[in-house]
Amino acid sequence: MLKHVYRVIILIVVFVAALSYFSRDIKEVVFDVDNTTTMEPATFPLVTIKTGENTINLLHGYSSNMDANKVRESVTPLGVDQIFDVLFNKEGLEIKKLNYEVREFVGNSLIETDSVSVFEENGDIQSAKIKLNTELSSAKEYAVKITLITSKTEKIYYYQRIKIYGETYLKNKLDFIMNFHNAIMNKDTAQEVISYLEPSNSADNSTLAYVNINSSFDLVCWGSLKPTVLTDIVPTVKEIYVDTASVELSYYIEAEVAGVMEKYRVIEFYRVRYSQDRMYLLNYERHMESIFDISLANIDKNELKLGITSDYEIPYKAGADSSKLAFVRDKELWFYDLENNQITKVFSFRKKDVDYLRDLYDQHDIRILSMDAEGNIDFLVYGYMNRGQYEGRVAVNLYRYIRGEGRIEELVYIPVDEPYQSLKENLGNLTYLNSKGIFYFQVYDTIYSYDLTTRKLSEIASNINQNQVVVLQDINYVAWQENADLKKSKNINIMDLETGNTQTIRADDGYNIRLMDMIDSNIIYGFVKENDIAAMIDGSIMVPLSKVLIASVNKTVLKSYSVPGYYVTGLTVKENVIELRRVHMASQEGQTIYSYDQDQIMNQKKTEASLIGITSSVSDQALTEYYMTLPSGFLMEKKPKVLTTVNTVITQDPTVRISETEQSMLYYYPYITGGIEGAYENAADAINVARENIGVVLNSDQELVWERGVKAANYTISGFEAMNWTPSGGDTVASCIKLMLSYQGVSTLNKQLSTRNSSAYYVLKTYSKYTPVRLTGITLDDALYYVSKGRPVIAMTDSGNGVIIYGYDTFNIMVIDPTKSSISKIGIQDSAKMFEDAGNVFLSYLED
Repeated sequence: MLKHVYRVIILIVVFVAALSYFSRDIKEVVFDVDNTTTMEPATFPLVTIKTGENTINLLHGYSSNMDANKVRESVTPLGVDQIFDVLFNKEGLEIKKLNYEVREFVGNSLIETDSVSVFEENGDIQSAKIKLNTELSSAKEYAVKITLITSKTEKIYYYQRIKIYGETYLKNKLDFIMNFHNAIMNKDTAQEVISYLEPSNSADNSTLAYVNINSSFDLVCWGSLKPTVLTDIVPTVKEIYVDTASVELSYYIEAEVAGVMEKYRVIEFYRVRYSQDRMYLLNYERHMESIFDISLANIDKNELKLGITSDYEIPYKAGADSSKLAFVRDKELWFYDLENNQITKVFSFRKKDVDYLRDLYDQHDIRILSMDAEGNIDFLVYGYMNRGQYEGRVAVNLYRYIRGEGRIEELVYIPVDEPYQSLKENLGNLTYLNSKGIFYFQVYDTIYSYDLTTRKLSEIASNINQNQVVVLQDINYVAWQENADLKKSKNINIMDLETGNTQTIRADDGYNIRLMDMIDSNIIYGFVKENDIAAMIDGSIMVPLSKVLIASVNKTVLKSYSVPGYYVTGLTVKENVIELRRVHMASQEGQTIYSYDQDQIMNQKKTEASLIGITSSVSDQALTEYYMTLPSGFLMEKKPKVLTTVNTVITQDPTVRISETEQSMLYYYPYITGGIEGAYENAADAINVARENIGVVLNSDQELVWERGVKAANYTISGFEAMNWTPSGGDTVASCIKLMLSYQGVSTLNKQLSTRNSSAYYVLKTYSKYTPVRLTGITLDDALYYVSKGRPVIAMTDSGNGVIIYGYDTFNIMVIDPTKSSISKIGIQDSAKMFEDAGNVFLSYLED
């Protein structure tokens, strides 16, 4: 017995001794306030391009070495001599060499590369003259990458497009634009350009935030505001053709409002046409946004001034007791301690002595993920990094604001190889950091999780686009359709982002499942019989849902919708109403006939009052201005004290590299004045946006899909009338496909062109030399763009028959109807009505 007691005593002594010994090497990690830094100022020089007599296109430097064809901010027209100059200010850097590459815009294949090491100097400005030796095709876009190499071998990249023309009358166009811009600064000189305006009684003349060619003369001339321009104005050419050009002027102004000088960012957009007799102003738009300034707070009304703006959205998170508020405004993150009336600028690229052109470059955004009870904030900064250690990089950065120490700490850095404009479309709504340090995010059709502790990156789901993911932010859940192919979709997964636990909703045998949307923190999904899924003639997939359900995240069905004989093909959620698009299917002579209508599901949607609000006031000087109201019960006795943060210097590399930065699916992007306005699965949706906003459409393979305003007044595809075809009383669509392939020089001998067990789109995808494009949903006028580019268009005249359009003039279109032995002319209005009644189903193709 005594022996056992001794053993216990010995073990205790050894344990205490070991604990004492090893504890000397267990150091408590204490944050050292000296290990912080402020963000360094911007150092990359701005570059401009000189072509002929014109200096245009202010380019920002990247440290991300991207494919040149991914950036579409500006285009430089070159003459047949193919010469241009690159101008830059050294900005304290010693530039030793300039490299350049010219690449195909589609496919990114290298055409020419060279370098310049001897620069001309004019004061602080250096320039390099570049003459391209490879003869480039006229009117075709090429991608150019310019690389400045410093004496420390650092590389700074600049990207632009070029097009070769014999003449674009660029000087005439820019002279007209700058004369217009200068003239409207003063009502007396503006009389010179008043004839170019098109005032309309329907125009909104109550705000300076948005002005256009239809606004009043007084509003175009800035009303009673007297602006002073603060920055140099370098025209940015967005699109260029022989006769027309789209040009942007971006600059900063200040003006006195109620005795206080306020600052604004202004973007003017011009679309002009040159003729030998005169210049035409086809479109004019001006956007004006106040630069957010805390010092303009209205004490009497407990409001922060937003000023002149068209942006009324204020993303925010609030504490449970409403005494803490985090919000994003003007690409800056703020934290407001209402209890102590202190406001902290948590993150901003704007310095106190602001460098307008570089600090305020707006190709990034901020997303608040969460705020805890202490006011600590997790947030994302994504896009182009204006300054600091990541200057010039494009990335997704996860930060934490540690309120008690007044600092921000970087948790994750994800570099990407694309510009902000496409990144913002590819970064999904799922970005969540849970209490266990697991960061969930969706990018490039893939859902990832990243463990901040183990630094392990995991792929949760892949090949799913944003339309197949529903993020229930209020309850921290995400749901996704397991298979993007609706013909194979059997499961919907629902994940609790806090616990990581996943539940699955499964389709019954013989059925598939489709995730549709969400409403009031519940998911909407439906079931479709496998045999009811059908490929339409244009290649689109008809998925007629026999039942639609609303369910909670624990799979409890809250509401079910089904009507005999009717099937749901799509839906839209608007507040507490679900608008259903339905189809009725009937068989007629062996074919399925579809008729369409709509229905609704009413939902008792929970609504919560917003903690902050927006109010407006009107003055003679600034017209309509907006204010952000603060939580009720808060009294702003004086203007808030403004604090700033410091960055934590970290020793651990926070870099997370994702294996693939390309989408697995094809998307269509409408570019409006150089920026992307959405990503669409259907070309027609993107074309409709571009038509309304005077833009162009590209797909994710960088192929030019459609352009507004460049269609010729009349055009006939050469040689088409001489082509041989045999009148057909059967498969007219197959006959149209045969004509289109023959025109491309593709032999149709022994090729299966029938669409009875396939679709016209997939037959073309199999045999065409070029990329087919489904255009269902655009107008005839928009479809004629393809004809003007020398590409015939297949158009459906009813559910089973088609014609091929190969020409048009002011009054008619020229078509080949396979059931007839001669060409036909059909009136524009009559044909537009015929195609519209058939669903505006068009098919054509894209050329390199």
